[in-house]
Amino acid sequence: METQELLEYLDVPFSFQKRSTPLLPQYRVIWGLSILVLILEIGSNGKSSSIKRLHLLNWAIKSDENRQRMSKLIEDRSSIVAGFIKYDPGFTRAIEYAIADDLVEMKNNKTNKPICLIKKGKKLAREIIATENCLEEEKTFLRQKGKLITKELAESLFKLS
Repeated sequence: METQELLEYLDVPFSFQKRSTPLLPQYRVIWGLSILVLILEIGSNGKSSSIKRLHLLNWAIKSDENRQRMSKLIEDRSSIVAGFIKYDPGFTRAIEYAIADDLVEMKNNKTNKPICLIKKGKKLAREIIATENCLEEEKTFLRQKGKLITKELAESLFKLS
């Protein structure tokens, strides 16, 4: 159907107005990239992590409630969080973009393929860390708890969920 034919069917005046579609920050790729490099720079030993651990930390820092649940689990191993943890497809996409943009690389390993921060990603992480009022709660959580969340913990939690 042509535009003119469509207009003939409408008998009331109308207009179109382009409006932006709001997207929460945690669903934006740049947010995922930023979180990924921060997790690897601040919250990981050897600037490397398994994908499951990355997803667990991404989940943990998304909200204050999640950070509290994860802190409780680290402190006394009694918190029931497995039912709440989910893989985030947007974060998976951010990992793929980070690999494509040479921020991180996937190391080949027989048991798993850890994601490792490389030169360009380290530079981005340092810039984010140096920027005041940028992901402050996330940086604080990663400094305090990031390295306490182990690959084994992530593996066990994802088996339960």
